[in-house]
Amino acid sequence: NLYEMALLGFLVAATAAPVPAPAPTLVCKTTVQVDDSSFTIELRPDWAPAGVERVLGMAKSGFFEQLPFFRMLPNFLVQFGISTSAEKQRHWQSQGNIRDDPRPAGVPFTDGILSFAGYGTDSRSTHLFITLGSQPGLGHRQWEVPVGRVVSGMPVVRAIYSGYGDAPDQ
Repeated sequence: NLYEMALLGFLVAATAAPVPAPAPTLVCKTTVQVDDSSFTIELRPDWAPAGVERVLGMAKSGFFEQLPFFRMLPNFLVQFGISTSAEKQRHWQSQGNIRDDPRPAGVPFTDGILSFAGYGTDSRSTHLFITLGSQPGLGHRQWEVPVGRVVSGMPVVRAIYSGYGDAPDQ
């Protein structure tokens, strides 16, 4: 039931600036009733240029508006990236998957890391997840590349409804 799921809406707060440019950020407004119901993600093009380009394109196009979190596993991750709008989902699927970014050295999957979900070489599309706690088992496959990190609002992320677990009725 989508009404029980937390909904996500992104506001893009990236501006052009002289070099060095600040990292682009996304302010994520949710329906989670914790604090101000929002969290902020700092995107890191130095970690994953192709991944950040895709996330920014999706945010600017409105893909993340009214987007449900469809998978939440406490102490592991929360996942999103399936639009309730068939038109939006078809558009981004028609863009194809993005190539894998090289893994940045020294960037472990700690609490609040944002990454695309994948299943094989160059398989990243629209599914993203945020880690909950340190995840040393992630980051070893070529598609497991951090694209950013939550810099504020982790209590909101942790409070996302977890009743559907790993097998939501989609």
